[in-house]
Amino acid sequence: MFIAKIQNPVPVDYREAFPNTSFSTNGPNDEFLAEHGYAKVSVFRPHDSSTQKLISSEPVFEDGWVYTVAVADKTPEELQADLDLQAAKVRVQRNERLAESDWTQLADAPVDSLGWAVYRQELRDITQHNGFPWNVVWPNKPE
Repeated sequence: MFIAKIQNPVPVDYREAFPNTSFSTNGPNDEFLAEHGYAKVSVFRPHDSSTQKLISSEPVFEDGWVYTVAVADKTPEELQADLDLQAAKVRVQRNERLAESDWTQLADAPVDSLGWAVYRQELRDITQHNGFPWNVVWPNKPE
């Protein structure tokens, strides 16, 4: 666990800050830290990961924590990269579903070939649906 002085928030391991004090395996508790002017360090902040990212920052004390990250908006290039990656993931899933159903298109397959053909076309059209690639509603396999 890393902690930092509230007045000068430089992260250190709690064992370095208190070398002559023994603690439970969880380290010092919040009460002990507060008594000695320290706070726990966090490398996370709540944020909307779809439009924001965490970036390294100088340590700052806020809301009882010392944060070593700040929240920043993603650039248009990062947003496009996220979109492209998600679209690629959906296409992989779509292709797997198509491959799993290839056998249904054989002339002698004991299935409703029209139903499976419609299902497979719906899979191919998934990239044209509203919400693609973030909100994909997969078609149901024929019975």
